[in-house]
Amino acid sequence: MIGRAVDMRQARRVAPARREMSIERALVWAFQTECASVDFAEEAAPDSYRRAISSAWLVAQRGAIGCRIDGGGHSLPADDAEMIASAVAALPPEHGGRGMAVKIAALARAGMRPDWMPGARPRCVPRDWRRSKHGMFARIEVVDEIVTVHRGRRVVRPVEACPVTYAPSHAQIAAARREWLTWWGALLHLGHELRTLDILSTVQLTADMPPMSPWREEGR
Repeated sequence: MIGRAVDMRQARRVAPARREMSIERALVWAFQTECASVDFAEEAAPDSYRRAISSAWLVAQRGAIGCRIDGGGHSLPADDAEMIASAVAALPPEHGGRGMAVKIAALARAGMRPDWMPGARPRCVPRDWRRSKHGMFARIEVVDEIVTVHRGRRVVRPVEACPVTYAPSHAQIAAARREWLTWWGALLHLGHELRTLDILSTVQLTADMPPMSPWREEGR
């Protein structure tokens, strides 16, 4: 009778509901909350089957194992967090590869996004400054000379100008926005990859994404 009662209780058990998260929120949870880390040594382990299938092999293998060895000392990241970290480590070159993987992990730990330089406009500013007892002044240079004759004497007058530059430059702003787009594309890839594999047991990834081009909405 006791055994039957136990069986009935087990039969009534249901799998816990998975938490819905966007891929960006899941990355913050994995790297900031669970303190997962990107392991390139694991990603680079030689295996012909992995290379023949896709970069998703590593993530799928972790899901197939279903357990990890706890070495003690401190709590390990959740299984789903480690699988998310594995997907980040396996980012293909067309989505930024290892460099973008490191950036994604660092931004997620800090709960930040790439700086696309919101509000930035190239401004004409002095190229250099000089300090005096009265404060900071734009540095000027002699760029030419004007020679005149005054009362029979040759007079040389310097022509001074303030060299200027544009800061931030158009190239700097464009580079920041390209970096944002690369990060955005990598997140899109990660979300699709993890949803397709469907190996996360406690996290349900949604299709929500950060804005693709936030600068286009600026000033509206």
